[in-house]
Amino acid sequence: MKRKIGIINHWMVNNYGALYLAYALERKIREMGYDVETISWLPDEVRRPWLLSMAKKTGLLHYLLRLGYFLVFILPRQWSFRKFRSMMHASKRKYTDASLPEIKNIYDKIVIGGDQLWNCKVNYYNENNFLPFVEEKEKKVVYAASLSQDFIREDFKSTFRELAEGFSYVTSREQRAKELIEETTTLKAPRVADPAFLLSAEEWGALAKDPPEKGEDYVFVYQVQSDVLVIRFAEELARKYQCKIIYCPFPLKKQIHCRRHPYLSPEQWLGYVKHARFVVTDAFHGTVFSIIFNRNFFSEISEYGKDTGSRITNILEVFSLEKRLLTDANARNLIDAPFIEYAPINEKILKERSEAEQHIRNMLGAPETSKA
Repeated sequence: MKRKIGIINHWMVNNYGALYLAYALERKIREMGYDVETISWLPDEVRRPWLLSMAKKTGLLHYLLRLGYFLVFILPRQWSFRKFRSMMHASKRKYTDASLPEIKNIYDKIVIGGDQLWNCKVNYYNENNFLPFVEEKEKKVVYAASLSQDFIREDFKSTFRELAEGFSYVTSREQRAKELIEETTTLKAPRVADPAFLLSAEEWGALAKDPPEKGEDYVFVYQVQSDVLVIRFAEELARKYQCKIIYCPFPLKKQIHCRRHPYLSPEQWLGYVKHARFVVTDAFHGTVFSIIFNRNFFSEISEYGKDTGSRITNILEVFSLEKRLLTDANARNLIDAPFIEYAPINEKILKERSEAEQHIRNMLGAPETSKA
């Protein structure tokens, strides 16, 4: 029988970036000839964030903020995410934190699929993301680990070292994650492309749903944390280029004249990015898909996201797009920024994809083929 490969990531959360990267990684590995499925597991703190036990783990303030975010942003997207999620080759069994260790007897190799699974902030840390219940080191690999922080707490370094060194092959998504892993452990953690880059613009475009505003000039604002700078900049950009503003999910700190689309399906979201004249975002995957679709974009690091800002600064550095970082100091000048020349960037994407595919082969071994 062919070896069976399982992938763990946060694909069951109603988050655009988390679902896209999970879909892309699974699809790419399958297309490379491997027998693979994505494991249906949702951490307890994500699956049931209203439990009072979560308040003890995260602190009361953070508990209330996360619960509010879940109720306002995440839960209402459940229906609109269903169709896209159905395209995944997912395990039929759905696992909880308690039952997840049973996967060690089902899969021959398990891939931790990057993004924020190795986020080791005390409020998010879930030991299952390190598969401590899988004793065989060769069975565990990581593609594009993102620690979602610029530093590891001193009191957590020894624990992180012990858990991370239980893996046979580790790659990182950001340069800073690579540095932290290599400084804290004996591992090498080469940087690889975010899984979204494993698929081409044409492949993503085939999944996109054209918006009603296709053919119109619009600024697509995708904001994870409400910040007045993004809103103000989008308004000025729209005035200068006579564009409409499409906003997802919706502004909180300042009202803005726009069309609000808080609960877009993943297909609709892709369509809005694909056809935007401009994208203004504070989100990592807002930046990623702006690059994939060759959009003229501007990315901000919000006040909330400052301690994880290297995610955005690193991807801008990889593609020599540092000048697209929006700040209070340069906002006025960025309004007149030239449009991005994408020819060299697209060449870089092809190179990043090729290197990523080689790392996948290295960590999984050559795919088995059936004998005639």
